[in-house]
Amino acid sequence: MYPRIEVRLISWQRQCLQRIRDQPPTPRMGKRAVCLLLSADAVSTRLIAQATGLAPDTLTGIRRRWNERGMASLKDAPRPGRPPKVSPAYRRELKDALHRGPLAYGYAFTT
Repeated sequence: MYPRIEVRLISWQRQCLQRIRDQPPTPRMGKRAVCLLLSADAVSTRLIAQATGLAPDTLTGIRRRWNERGMASLKDAPRPGRPPKVSPAYRRELKDALHRGPLAYGYAFTT
């Protein structure tokens, strides 16, 4: 049996979670929103786990963080890893070059 952590939503929180569920900024945020909406409707942990593909322990953590931090709990925590070698300026230039296409740079092909 998993610990029952109650989730209560007021109307603006429910509306915000529904928007995130319908158009999630990231897949993880969408799953968290679904978990919280179903939890607030007293759906069992087992059914939520089946619907979202999340482990029951993960659902417990999502509920616990919601009760501690509210809407801020939906965002992903920073992940460790190697920093990108490409600067934002280089990304902008690359994007511009891709939009212009090879013909603009003297190549005889279009793709």
